Amino acid sequence: MPRREVIETSLTNRGAFILVRDLEEAVAIANRVAPEHLELSLADPDPWVSKIHHAGAIFIGHYTSEALGDYCAGPNHVLPTSGSARFSSPLGVYDFQKRTSLIKVSKAGAQTLGRIASTLAHGEGLPAHAKSAEFRLEN
Repeated sequence: MPRREVIETSLTNRGAFILVRDLEEAVAIANRVAPEHLELSLADPDPWVSKIHHAGAIFIGHYTSEALGDYCAGPNHVLPTSGSARFSSPLGVYDFQKRTSLIKVSKAGAQTLGRIASTLAHGEGLPAHAKSAEFRLEN
């Protein structure tokens, strides 16, 4: 390989072979590692896909190489790295859309939620936030 030194350094410093008892254990480890790329190169991969909860991209079956996902199968090449797939997603359309949250609470709802918000705001040391909720409470 033209980049042999880079590959060797990567495998030496960050590579690992993990011997597992079965596919259930492999899935548990994959979910813990939360890999950027995960290949399910299995004869029958479909039942295992739904068990993977944390991976940037899952390449399903013997014919689905990582290169296809990176370059021509549809998803993009920007994936969560370093285990961040546990809480982050690949770059997607939503990252390029501006969204606004809309919140509307009734008078009755403000009585319940206002007390909760006040307690939490006081707990965070934000008395003005607490007062904004308390102002809407009926005596």
